Amino acid sequence: MKSVRLWFAIVSGALLLIAASAISFVVWRWQDRALVPELGWPVATSSGESAERVTVTWLGITTLLFDDGETQILTDGTFSRPSLFDIVSQRRVYSDVDTINYVLASYRMDRLAAIIPGHSHFDHAMDVGYVANRTSAVVLGSESTANIARGANVPVSQYQILASGESRQFGNFTVTLIESRHAPIGINNEPWFSGSIDKPLEQPARISEWREGGTWSVLISHPQGTALVQGSGGFIEDALPEGSVDVVMLGVAGLAGLGRDYVQRYWTESVLRTGAKRVFPVHFEDFTRPFGEVALFPDIADEVTVTAEWLDELAAAEEYPVSVSRLPFGQPVTIFP
Repeated sequence: MKSVRLWFAIVSGALLLIAASAISFVVWRWQDRALVPELGWPVATSSGESAERVTVTWLGITTLLFDDGETQILTDGTFSRPSLFDIVSQRRVYSDVDTINYVLASYRMDRLAAIIPGHSHFDHAMDVGYVANRTSAVVLGSESTANIARGANVPVSQYQILASGESRQFGNFTVTLIESRHAPIGINNEPWFSGSIDKPLEQPARISEWREGGTWSVLISHPQGTALVQGSGGFIEDALPEGSVDVVMLGVAGLAGLGRDYVQRYWTESVLRTGAKRVFPVHFEDFTRPFGEVALFPDIADEVTVTAEWLDELAAAEEYPVSVSRLPFGQPVTIFP
């Protein structure tokens, strides 16, 4: 019996040592990342607020505030930043209401008409219900996104389920959702936390409960021009209208691991097909950092500098000029000069 207990103690100790070593390795590697300037993308010039120009303000990940001086449109609208421990441990989390209130006030979202998550993962749709409840904005998206709104007790009049190709008008903006795909960065070429949200999602909830629920390409048109928000790094061939876009907000998370050939096809569908002349990469930063702190993903998760090199090469190879630049955090940039 003593020998069995001794054997058990030795094995348990060895397993604990291995686990501790693995955790220490991951924590150490999580600090190994390039600096944002190493991406090499020039920073777009902030234009300040204007009642005559359409501006976009990047607020992290693919949260983008479009504003023409009369109407505001928000993609994603996620301001909470669950920690790496929250994600890995699957601890139940709440939206960060204090940060949401701070952002709505600081960026004067007092004319917000619509909130459009690109899909229903936590980093894109976690806060939509809380933002809707603090504004009069309508949430547009899938049944999964509607269930996030229902879980936050958003009034029925403030969320709508759209089919691919459907549009809604808000002031001079027209928003159209087109079916797309998430980047195939999970297991078996499926996204992490795939599937749908089939009932109202009440908080607190585990990160994995915000399931993808279908992914959209979001076209935001205005008399001054058209922007495409392609936030997930995925695409459907020939799905987007040809020659119809001036500016692309291009999600780049996870692309380095998918290879250059994939990135070239993604570029062809999102930029060449649509005729865009300006590209603003988004969703390249570590979303486990506090709101407003822009740092690249660790190399162990995503080598974003590799993706940046590929995008620059693709832009330089085009017959017509395509500019690739980075949006400054929290500052409005005129997108249809």
